[in-house]
Amino acid sequence: MRSLRLQLTLTVALVIGATLLLAGSWLGARLHQGMEQSAVARLTESAEHVAAFLPFELPDNWSQGEFAQPYSGHYWELIQLGDGEDAGRFAASASLTDYELLGADVAVPPTVVVGQLARLTGPLEQQLVAVWVPLPVGPEPGRFAMLIAVPAQPLDQQTAALRSALWRGGIVIWLLCVLAGGAAIAAASRPIRALQRQLLSLQRGQRQRLGEAVPSEFSGLVRSFNAVLTAHEQTVARHRDAVAQLAHELKTPLATLRQAAEAGSQVSSEEVLMRVERMMPLIEQEIGRARIHGPSPGLQPVTLVRQLQRAIQVCRVDHELGPDAIRQDVPATLTVPLEARDLYTVIWNLLDNAIRHGGLPVLISATGDGFAIHDGGGGAQLAAIRPQGIGLSLVETILDAYGWTTTISASPEGGRCVTVHPQVATPN
Repeated sequence: MRSLRLQLTLTVALVIGATLLLAGSWLGARLHQGMEQSAVARLTESAEHVAAFLPFELPDNWSQGEFAQPYSGHYWELIQLGDGEDAGRFAASASLTDYELLGADVAVPPTVVVGQLARLTGPLEQQLVAVWVPLPVGPEPGRFAMLIAVPAQPLDQQTAALRSALWRGGIVIWLLCVLAGGAAIAAASRPIRALQRQLLSLQRGQRQRLGEAVPSEFSGLVRSFNAVLTAHEQTVARHRDAVAQLAHELKTPLATLRQAAEAGSQVSSEEVLMRVERMMPLIEQEIGRARIHGPSPGLQPVTLVRQLQRAIQVCRVDHELGPDAIRQDVPATLTVPLEARDLYTVIWNLLDNAIRHGGLPVLISATGDGFAIHDGGGGAQLAAIRPQGIGLSLVETILDAYGWTTTISASPEGGRCVTVHPQVATPN
């Protein structure tokens, strides 16, 4: 039980951890994207402010950085676009007097896309984040663009702080979810632990059945287990009753033999044989009662024809019958949910009774979920009178163990018809 709870808890922990990792990765990516877009917006706004203070008709004595000194926190280079002689670097920030973000050919770096944050290396190997901003200013709007950059350290620090917060928060949420999941698993497994305690009490003999006050998921299992216990008790009771009945039936003939032996020095062989003949059917009957299987879990239906042919063969030998004395009309695919040995005992006893007390010919036919045995009988035989005998008593005991029964009716063959069928079925 502890192993099951541990496995469930580990499974929950892995699922929650994977879910939080995916959710945290997605959230972190979205937040980082938002931070970059915010940086792009700020740089774009700064570029437009810088451009607003620049004279686009530059005098000959203008020096770079003169008008951009208030924006020394930014690195920027203003480029005049076009294919003519005027195309090229137009102005730069004062902090780039001795350094150029763009190369000598004034080409935009391939990693820089309009409106997207890019990373560059600035003066003294400083890491920068830059944005390429087209400017709708100047005498010809659209002819100027600015590459503006700021140090990447603040953005990197914010990103690191965001990741750290996500990791810490994720770990705390994961631990809380695992603890809550473990508590839920422990509460959900309480009925299983109760069943385990009941099984232990059952093993110690402190109870006879499992309590059925369990969740609906276990009610079928508990009922089936109790049914197995009931079937086992019935089997033990049959064995116990068979032994008790056998002892009772043997007590009288043995006592008679004892009295005969005590009265004289010798007991005649005829007396012994008579008593033995009386005891043998009783012994066979009680042995048959004791070995009744009854329904068991996983019981596979048995083909009726196979056991029927065995019983017919034995009856033909015992009664020295011809091939037409016993006929059958049973499909080869018909199966009956009885153990093979019990089914054979039922068929043989019914056939033997039909031959001995009914008359030939005998017909075995299929009827619904069961089968029927017809005998030739006689005109004076009443169908309402149930046949009696030790064998038929054993048949009723076997069928009762499986929840089956027999009904007696008049047979078209002229005698009695014994129909074997489940109790829930309607006999034909």
